[in-house]
Amino acid sequence: MKKISKKIITIFSISGIMVFYACNENEIIPVIPELNISISATTSDGVTLINGGEVNLSDTFSIIVSISAELGFNTLNVSGNVTSTVNRNDLNLATGTKNVDITFNINSGSLGEGNIDFQAVDEEGNTATTSFSFVVVSPKAKIQTAVILYAPLGDLSSETFYSILNNETYSRNEVESTADPISTSIDFGYYYGASDNASLASPAEYPIYNLSDAGWMTRNATILSATAITSAEYLEMITVSDLEAATSGVDLSNANGTVTNLSEGDILIFKTVQDIQGLINISTISGTDGSDGMIEIEIKLALSE
Repeated sequence: MKKISKKIITIFSISGIMVFYACNENEIIPVIPELNISISATTSDGVTLINGGEVNLSDTFSIIVSISAELGFNTLNVSGNVTSTVNRNDLNLATGTKNVDITFNINSGSLGEGNIDFQAVDEEGNTATTSFSFVVVSPKAKIQTAVILYAPLGDLSSETFYSILNNETYSRNEVESTADPISTSIDFGYYYGASDNASLASPAEYPIYNLSDAGWMTRNATILSATAITSAEYLEMITVSDLEAATSGVDLSNANGTVTNLSEGDILIFKTVQDIQGLINISTISGTDGSDGMIEIEIKLALSE
């Protein structure tokens, strides 16, 4: 079972202690003192996490261990994916404290099943146990659909460029007609070349417009590369872990910022200057280098929704 990292925070309590003995005519029978332990858990966004429920990778969830000890709380032993021992001295509790809540903040740092066992011990060594299990899963990858880019035109009006983080398309007029540094967010653009045909290129390598002379202070050197990933494989990639596994398997050592001669169904890999990676699916190519020229793409990012 994989190791899960942890932190222990806060507690608060109320005190009290008492021992009872029941008897009948012939003998004295000790009454077992009450000792109860229960658990509640919530995800980082405040949603209740049930026992055996799913939590996203690298998300922090909280477990509150509630202990009611008639003879007073002494120690909580924790084992499994989290190991710890907490006693009343650690928590600055008075002898005889009956009710204790102890909160654990746990970071789910590894995929797979996890389990934590809790044993409460009272002042006379009586014990009560419970456990909590969970499954760490990868969150769904962020998908940006129906992104349409148009071939560049002489009047600079076509929305040729795209920002992945903004999920917006831009024309050169839009980039250059504002004091806002839009160029810093542009990751690539579309063009249809005489020999390159349908192509995507980063601003640093874009061959149709002279973006440097056009005053683009930033021309991002996004890495683009063709892959051998099929459309069927692409469709099966749902989670961030799926995307991370797919992108890690592509050698980008010789990749640059341009991919030419694209066809519908091609799957490309990208890596931005912000180190965001993902895949581009070429959905549709229509027209050439005129006003009817366009490409439609879908993007899956190795980021959660």
